[in-house]
Amino acid sequence: MITDEYLDPDELTSDDRAWVKAETALACAAKHVAEAEWPAQTEYDRLETAFAQLREEKIIALHRAGNTLADGQDDVRDAWRAAGRDASGILGCCFYHAQDLERAVRTGRLHLAFSGGLIPEIARREANTVAVGQRIAALLQGVGFVVHWSGNIDERIEVDLGQWRKRGPSA
Repeated sequence: MITDEYLDPDELTSDDRAWVKAETALACAAKHVAEAEWPAQTEYDRLETAFAQLREEKIIALHRAGNTLADGQDDVRDAWRAAGRDASGILGCCFYHAQDLERAVRTGRLHLAFSGGLIPEIARREANTVAVGQRIAALLQGVGFVVHWSGNIDERIEVDLGQWRKRGPSA
């Protein structure tokens, strides 16, 4: 992936590829060693616990949904369609995108987008969006995060993660 997405594969020599492979292996090994010192439940694990509960409650909850807000909204629409559209009973959504994740890694603060769904009547949709936002905030607080949200549906929910930690796949 690194050699195809971040470097020009046509310009890489076999030595370049070997170097990338060796450096990647070293970085992965160092991360694996560091992970041994992490708490049993990381920030990602707690976030996933809240997201899993949202999904149980018929709220689409997506990690790293695209690169931008618009990409994330597209991913939510795809998930809603795959779930059966209106017949799915989906009540709303919650997600963050790649730029949000990059910021969270740097700052420890994650911004979540959310919505109360595709209800045609504006007043009902806005009321449902408030309810979805409140539920998201409550679940995140329930797993130990400090949450900042004014209750305004035009503002994203901010979660104080501290240090972002997500374990890599087991070898």
